[in-house]
Amino acid sequence: MTVQNLIENTGWKMMSGSDTAEIASAYVCDLLSWVMAHAHEGAAWVTVQAHLNVVAIASLLNLACVIVPENIEIPAATLAVAQEKGICMISAPCTSYGAAMVL
Repeated sequence: MTVQNLIENTGWKMMSGSDTAEIASAYVCDLLSWVMAHAHEGAAWVTVQAHLNVVAIASLLNLACVIVPENIEIPAATLAVAQEKGICMISAPCTSYGAAMVL
């Protein structure tokens, strides 16, 4: 499934980046160091974290997208850097569990 398919099927809102990436897997975790050590390239990462370090990790691991649940506000500075680095940030109204179930 591509990020575009995910957005079309859920109605979630793409906040930055491109929707062309293929989602190879999913990873749900809020501990950034754990994500760096265990998430895999192409994963859709679900996290309540919405700061600049999330973008850095998503870029480092070449993740398909970052899904921020519960309509948590993503700061403009984070979205600007995500757009610059081509990181797809998605806002979802559901919980992390709900996002995981969809994935």
